[in-house]
Amino acid sequence: MGPREFLIKYQYETTMSETGYTTHIEVKYRDTDSMGHVSSPVYYDYLQHAYLSYMFDLLKLPRNQKLPHIMVKTSCEYVQPAFFGDALSIESRVIKFGTKSFEMEHLMRRDDEQNSIVARGSSTHVMFDYEKNCTTVIPEDFKNQVQSYQTR
Repeated sequence: MGPREFLIKYQYETTMSETGYTTHIEVKYRDTDSMGHVSSPVYYDYLQHAYLSYMFDLLKLPRNQKLPHIMVKTSCEYVQPAFFGDALSIESRVIKFGTKSFEMEHLMRRDDEQNSIVARGSSTHVMFDYEKNCTTVIPEDFKNQVQSYQTR
């Protein structure tokens, strides 16, 4: 499933706060495993959706257009289980720029009185030229967009 199909299939609410871009997710029954909690691969779907929502909003691109970068690495640390019906928020932000890549962090919380952490994620993305089929240097304009976006 490509990014466009993913975003069409999973329609989640997203907002931007002063501390990061927030994606709101309600855990669906199909997201759970035989133990009744969110299945580990689904956390990666949630993190991918948070990244895609952030970038499409930042770049003001239609959701069927390719992003100028690709995800090359992702990790997720599970802190506590999430269950069917839980409301979750994923706060995402770019934390580091390299020459051709940038890193993001994602913090997934349960929307409850404790605002408890469910998982922590990170991802690495590389700027990519699809026509030349190669990586490219991150444009200063992109860095400026991200910095402006995260401080508004």
